[in-house]
Amino acid sequence: MTKKNEIDTLKKLAKKHARANRVAQHESLNAIASELGFAHWAQLAGKAKRGWLPSDEQLAQAEAFVLGSNVPSDDSARFIDRNLSRTFDEPIRQGKIGDHPYSVFESFGDVRMEGDGWRILVGEALLSQPIVEIEEPHANTSPANSRDFIDAALMIVDEETAKVRAGISSDWPRRSTKPDAEGVVLHPLFGGKSADWYCLHCDGTITGAQLAENLWHCPGCGASPIDIFPASPELDGFDGNSKPVQVFGARQRPEPKVQVVDSRPTLTLKEESISMLLRTALLEDAETSAERLGALLAEICVDEVGDACIVLDEDLWPSLKEPDAAIAVAELLGIELELNETSMSFPFAWPGLGHVTTSTPEYVQLLLEAHQEKGVIRRTFKDD
Repeated sequence: MTKKNEIDTLKKLAKKHARANRVAQHESLNAIASELGFAHWAQLAGKAKRGWLPSDEQLAQAEAFVLGSNVPSDDSARFIDRNLSRTFDEPIRQGKIGDHPYSVFESFGDVRMEGDGWRILVGEALLSQPIVEIEEPHANTSPANSRDFIDAALMIVDEETAKVRAGISSDWPRRSTKPDAEGVVLHPLFGGKSADWYCLHCDGTITGAQLAENLWHCPGCGASPIDIFPASPELDGFDGNSKPVQVFGARQRPEPKVQVVDSRPTLTLKEESISMLLRTALLEDAETSAERLGALLAEICVDEVGDACIVLDEDLWPSLKEPDAAIAVAELLGIELELNETSMSFPFAWPGLGHVTTSTPEYVQLLLEAHQEKGVIRRTFKDD
């Protein structure tokens, strides 16, 4: 390897470092020089002109430094491609905080850390507020009730979010994460350059520097890059009078928000759900085509305490037939069930045809034949 190639290797490492960490190239060059024992890059470059070149060990040291500062080590695929190829429930990290096991997951830039009855959610934006959720059954015993535990967990989450953000930054064009001298940045998804941007979600203006710092999320409302557009007269809804986005605690992440949640599946027994279950049971009880029509057309009423009444058409449902499945469902739900009969307007002529077959196609065939012989078949697909 020639001296030029070795110095170029250091420059390429600095470029990866700058891209992933969203800093200027000269800052990364100085960081690598410092890692190798120089005051700054200019001192390293001056010594290289006088014949110095890094040893294999120093090159390995520089590479380890860059990869250790959240620079993606896998250049074979973009961050988003690696993200899509990973199974949704595959953890990216596991371990323990004291006696409490945890798993860390990442999905499209958001990081989730969870243990027994608790989880911490952090979005990809730099200023994203951590959300700590404690499940209701663990409200009094969860380790997440302790701020020391939360702080220890956030240190781990922050390590993983730093890697995620480095991966995203490495995918995006350099000008999307580093404004030029005029503050102009390039939208990482849609293209388009501007120093002033507009958030559709909160109707406010943002500088390119603010967006680059916060990974293209609105620093005010947290809106994602798809809601950010150049502030120009050509943009629908932008009249030039929008005020700058109000940022609270600028350049500081908000304190974690701790909340008790209950994400267990909940069965809400109300009129709609009780009626649906009873009608499903009636359909199970029905054997003939007429009985199925009776189940579909039955009037089911549920009162304020949950007790129910089913009104069945006597032409469709045999008077002596008990709807056993519906009665069993009512017992399981702990409700009183009243059964009544009525003579409603049957939807088709010759009600008895529906009782001679269990096959709906056969019933329709009998219905058509009867109308062809003794009635009229009229096809209409709109209201009269």
